[in-house]
Amino acid sequence: MVRRKSSRPKSNASNASSRRNFAMDKHAKKRRVNGMLKEIARLQRSTKLLIPRAPFARLVRQIMLDLFPRLESQRIQHSALEALQEAAEMYLVQFFEDALLICLHTKRVTLMVQDMILCRRLRGRGDIINR
Repeated sequence: MVRRKSSRPKSNASNASSRRNFAMDKHAKKRRVNGMLKEIARLQRSTKLLIPRAPFARLVRQIMLDLFPRLESQRIQHSALEALQEAAEMYLVQFFEDALLICLHTKRVTLMVQDMILCRRLRGRGDIINR
C-alpha cells in the first residue's frame, strides 16, 4: 500500500509558525551543543579530580570492609586515597576514550553498552577490570 500526501492544502500561517518553531529548536540545539563543548574544553584544561572526594572515600571504605571484614580500624592516608582516586579516574577516562573510538568506528556518535563490552574484550584478560 502506498502512502500519499493528503490533498488538503495547508495554510500559510501554520507553515510559517512551524518553520519558526523549527528554527528556534535548531538554535536551541546549537546553544546546547556549544555549552557542552565549552564544558568539555574546560574539564580538559583543568587538573582537578572529577569524582568528589567524600563519595569516593566512602566507596573505598566499603570495598575495604568487603575485602577485610575482620579488621576493626580501617584507616587510609589522605595521600594514598588521593593516589587511588587519580589512578581510578585515569583508568575510567582511558576506558571511555577507547570505547568512544569503537563507537566512532561503527559510524555512530552515541556510546552504547556493546561498545564497552567490546572494549573489555579487546583489552584482554590482563586488564584490571577483567580479572
